Amino acid sequence: LLSVLAAVHVAQWLLRQRRRQLGSTPPGPFAWPLIGNAAAVGQASHLSFARLARRYGDVFQIRLGSCPIVVLNGERAIHQALVQQGSAFADRPPFASFRVISGGRSMAFGHYSEHWKVQRRAAHSTMRNFSTRQLRSRQVLEGHVLSEARELVALLVRGSADGAFLDPRPLTVVAVANVMSAVCFGCRYSHDDPEFRELLSHNEEFGRTVGAGSLVDVMPWLQYFPNPMRTAFREFEQLNRNFSNFVLDKFLRHCESLRPGAAPRDMMDAFILSAEKKAARDSDDGGARLDLENVPATVTDI
Repeated sequence: LLSVLAAVHVAQWLLRQRRRQLGSTPPGPFAWPLIGNAAAVGQASHLSFARLARRYGDVFQIRLGSCPIVVLNGERAIHQALVQQGSAFADRPPFASFRVISGGRSMAFGHYSEHWKVQRRAAHSTMRNFSTRQLRSRQVLEGHVLSEARELVALLVRGSADGAFLDPRPLTVVAVANVMSAVCFGCRYSHDDPEFRELLSHNEEFGRTVGAGSLVDVMPWLQYFPNPMRTAFREFEQLNRNFSNFVLDKFLRHCESLRPGAAPRDMMDAFILSAEKKAARDSDDGGARLDLENVPATVTDI
């Protein structure tokens, strides 16, 4: 099996080299079979990219595993790509980790399409209406922020009593997450609540995995035999299942308790009401829309 994989990747590498010679791709460093330029990028990728830009220019290409990556450097190149040609660069790569998040329904990590654009517009409109346009909703949001700010200040004062040193980061993370929980689910947690603490630890692990980049995304063959990368990816899958189940439970409880015609109590209610109204108005329309199935994933993104 390894011999076949090696032969396939060598053939792909030779084909890429041929295409590069014909000038069909941006310039870039030599990419090794199987791993590409992963070893050369290292941990400080921004420094590696700056060094490569001095040699290959503001637009160059590397390979991470079998995945081609075009790197942009400099304000002019980035502005031209992301602003002047925004739609051409708006999509996400078909990474395995992105398909895991919210069962592939995530807007933040989803495929750019007409369906995605309709879903995003509907979500953005609902968020704006709930958070700023309605006086009651704005007052509720302000109340959550003020309540959490008071508790945060009290905890900081208590923790720094008698001149003691205090790391404010854990308290600040919990405070911000509590505001988001109150906005999305209509409830806040004690700073010592075990369920909430576990949820925050999942969120931190998620950020580390996505922020650092999963090698399984660019070297998918790592999923097919025991190795530390496969173990980490399976833990990432379990983490996402746990978080999705948490949000799904909140969603089902909201669907059961939400009264017809009632004002939204929180963001989850606002999305459910918006989806129900949209479904009723477009019952004969087969086009893409924000429906109830997309509500948990949208709230998870927030």
